[in-house]
Amino acid sequence: SLFFLGLTREPVDAEKSLPERQPLPWREWLNILCQDRNFSAFLIVRFLSSFATMGFAFYIVYGLRRFGMSEVTAGFLTAALTITQTLANAGMGWLGDRVGHRTMLITGSLAVTVSSLLAWGGPTIEWLYPVFILAGLANVAYWTIGMAITTEFGTEETRPTYIGLSNTLVAPATILAPLLGGWIADAINFQATFMVSAVG
Repeated sequence: SLFFLGLTREPVDAEKSLPERQPLPWREWLNILCQDRNFSAFLIVRFLSSFATMGFAFYIVYGLRRFGMSEVTAGFLTAALTITQTLANAGMGWLGDRVGHRTMLITGSLAVTVSSLLAWGGPTIEWLYPVFILAGLANVAYWTIGMAITTEFGTEETRPTYIGLSNTLVAPATILAPLLGGWIADAINFQATFMVSAVG
């Protein structure tokens, strides 16, 4: 892939004019965060989505401990997750282009909530199949669609700043959420982690 990336040539863009003196970057960041309310709301959603999906990392361990599932079942569940994400990447991207990426993010929020609630209250191991399928949909919505919708903010000149802010400001939640989920699971139980995910 690096070879083909190396062959890629960007078209020359003569329309952009960059000022000789660049302003301090943090001022531009603060201006964007204060003035673009839609983007600020989007960042809050991305931040909370890390806590909403923190329970996903514990689904397999939960299945092993609560239901004593076999390695074969764990493999089937992982396959269900992988197949769902593969199909959802294409399907949700296509739908997002037609009905809006915001709608796909809302769909992902519903999927993560239902997935977490089913993991929290599912009485048998069979309930883990929809849990994993919905987790796959939510992952695609939050990460793939989340990256796509970021490019819709700002002008062509400010878009790189928006993308940088979106990735950088969400990073602390991405790091902390699994640690918090693991701590809740150890201190209370897995169901508590799943309930916090649903609330997130």
